[in-house]
Parts: sequence; C-alpha cells; structure tokens
Amino acid sequence: MGTSNSLFSISQVQGDSEFISYANQLDSYNIPSKEYIELEARMPSLNELYKGINESGIQIINERKDLEVDENSRKIIIHIFEISDSEIDHTEDLTVRYFKNQSANDSVISMIGIKTHFRILVRLATELTKFCGSIYIHNPYEILFIQKGQKYEQVWNDIKGKSS
Repeated sequence: MGTSNSLFSISQVQGDSEFISYANQLDSYNIPSKEYIELEARMPSLNELYKGINESGIQIINERKDLEVDENSRKIIIHIFEISDSEIDHTEDLTVRYFKNQSANDSVISMIGIKTHFRILVRLATELTKFCGSIYIHNPYEILFIQKGQKYEQVWNDIKGKSS
C-alpha cells in the first residue's frame, strides 16, 4: 500500500516488445502479447474520469488543483482527488495531470495513485476501459493489465486468488 501506481493506456505501449518483456518479469496480471492492439485506445478525458469515478462507486471527498510549468513552458494542471469507497475508512489520492485551458473532453496527460491501494485503482480502471480502452496499472513491483470490458469483481478475485 505505500507505493505509487501509474495508470496508463495500452496505446502508450502497445506493440512494444521491451515493455511486454519487462512486464512479464514483474509480478503481473493478464499481460497481453505484443501483437494485441487496440486502435481506439487512449487516455481518458477529465469528463470520462469523473464519470468513471462516479460509476465505480468511488466518492470524491475533496479536490485541489495546482499549476506547474513543464520544461517546454507549457502550463500543466495538477488535479489531486481525495477519493474513498465503501471498503475503506480513509481517503486515497489520485493525481491527474492535464494541460491548462484544454477541454474537459481532451485526454489527460497522466494518472497516478499516490500510495493508493490497487483495489480502488482496479475499480476505477475497469470503469475507464468502457470509455477509452484497456489500461495498465503499474508500480515498480507489479503490472496489472485491465482489458477493455473486464468486470471489477472478476479482476479483483483473480488478483486476490493469485496472492493467496
């Protein structure tokens, strides 16, 4: 539970044999072959993220936004969500980055669960796949591949079964 997890679209690594090889060296779940391609896959938009949070049963407890300027002088919004669900009695963090002044229908740059439990990220990712295709959840020790259309209960039960 103390590790940060990145959530990213398969579109960022599909067809990358080095990434697939790396993923298979870690404790991984459901890693596809390098031949598996989703042409329409992408990062979710901010609107899709809100919809995914809502439809997954995750509650937004608080939100905060900060501004940073990247190395190319582009203004980036750092949007931090304090989230929770019915299975935990404390909040978790979800940090999303996107360009300032971009439409809420444009894809976000990144999503990171900072010290956020895999379970809540799996819950969110299974909802997001409905809008934007398959998603990876990655930390230095594990990689989960949440394929488009998978259900939370199935994925979480598979992961729990693997660790017992």
